[in-house]
Amino acid sequence: MNKRLIVYFHYDPRGQVDSACRFAVQALARCGDLFFVTNGTLEEASRRWVGSVCFDCLERPNTGFDVGAYRDALCRLGRPTLDRYSEIVLMNYTLAGPVLPVERMFETMDRRTELDFWGLTRHYAMKSRRFGGQVPEHLQSHFLAVRPRMMEDFWNYWQTIRLPSRYEESVICHETRFTPYFAARGYRWDSYVDTGDLAPVFVNPIMACPAELIRSRGCPFFKRRSFFTPYGDELRRTDGQAAAELYRYLREQTAFPVQELVASLLPVQPLTNMAQNLHWQFLLPEKADGKLPRQLGPDDLRSPVKLDPDGIYFLPLPQNSGDAIGWYLDRSIPDETVQRAAAALLRREPWIGVLGPALPLFPACLAEKQSRWHRDLPYLRQRMEELHLKVPLEERQALPLPNGGGLFLRAEAFPQGLPAITQRGDLWLLPLIAQYNGHGSAVYETASQSLARGAVLEQCLYNQMGLRANAKNLARSAKAAWRERKGENGNAG
Repeated sequence: MNKRLIVYFHYDPRGQVDSACRFAVQALARCGDLFFVTNGTLEEASRRWVGSVCFDCLERPNTGFDVGAYRDALCRLGRPTLDRYSEIVLMNYTLAGPVLPVERMFETMDRRTELDFWGLTRHYAMKSRRFGGQVPEHLQSHFLAVRPRMMEDFWNYWQTIRLPSRYEESVICHETRFTPYFAARGYRWDSYVDTGDLAPVFVNPIMACPAELIRSRGCPFFKRRSFFTPYGDELRRTDGQAAAELYRYLREQTAFPVQELVASLLPVQPLTNMAQNLHWQFLLPEKADGKLPRQLGPDDLRSPVKLDPDGIYFLPLPQNSGDAIGWYLDRSIPDETVQRAAAALLRREPWIGVLGPALPLFPACLAEKQSRWHRDLPYLRQRMEELHLKVPLEERQALPLPNGGGLFLRAEAFPQGLPAITQRGDLWLLPLIAQYNGHGSAVYETASQSLARGAVLEQCLYNQMGLRANAKNLARSAKAAWRERKGENGNAG
């Protein structure tokens, strides 16, 4: 009997198997026979690569999410094939890694002979209207392993499962159902990563504290989504530092090619989400030497511009109106010291395609930026279509740049050159073009602005608490009035 069959689910809207998927597949192929299933059509280079590593590959329509992919893969393999293995693993591309030797995980779980099925991590019970009400504690479906004792029920499970048409349905009909379904039939289960002590703290530890799971609990994988999940959602559950901490740990303490993963995510995930999760913000030194960037004036940009491949450029932005917003924005126009420091930062961090000053802390500047973003969106979509610029937008929130003052550009992020910039709305294109070419956008600030940021944030949180308290008091008053009125009406009847 062969040791292990691994069914690896993949999806990419461009049909590419990116570097992070290849890293994972190559590591897993050392631990078992690997069957690759993708929702979509692979580009030819990716198809050839899969064929060189995996024993079989299934390309299928992008329907049914991971549920449909696993079902079709298992049906193609057939029940007799499954019976030849001592363990069937279902894993999907949403996990990145391994950061640690994956063999160690399999060796550990091989010794757990009492288990009928196991997973990498677990999600703890919670209430969620989005996912059907009461969500039970369960193994997360990004990695599940099953053993021969439950093969008959496992096979029947996939023959009868309902294919989802929405992400929420996928979670309800498979993710949160799999563990209780088989546990109710008497099968024994556990997770490889022990997070029992975190259950009172986080319902989803692999998202809330991924670096902790890798560093202290031996977890060999992390979620790609850590780097692009909507940041507002993270702030409702955590302090918002998990992704940046994970990135620093991977970059400084492991051999995992995290920068390649970030570059592959940029063209297919909203830039705003990635910039927020990864804290693409830098503190510039007060003194700096080195070359000044090349200057680009408004006249240079009235028509498309070719850039020298290794060049770093500075584009000053138009002056603003004479109100307080304009005054603060114009204060961020960089002098020569700042320009030298910004150019040096771009040379040190080759992933940055566009760099600019952070938005001033004056609250009206943020309101003005959001207002301008929503006014410019129709025009921006039109320009993106003209340029065949296919990157996702987080439309509710403005891009990280521009903020005023100017923009520093890395020529490598613009291999086709710059489009014509004839009005302010065209400036939004620059971070999007860099994103399309796998480069991020970052902001910088001065030491004094950084010191002030903490006090500004604290005051904003106090104001938010006050709004919540006032809203609760209003709700209580309305509820009491409603009850009093209902009681009066009842007595009158």
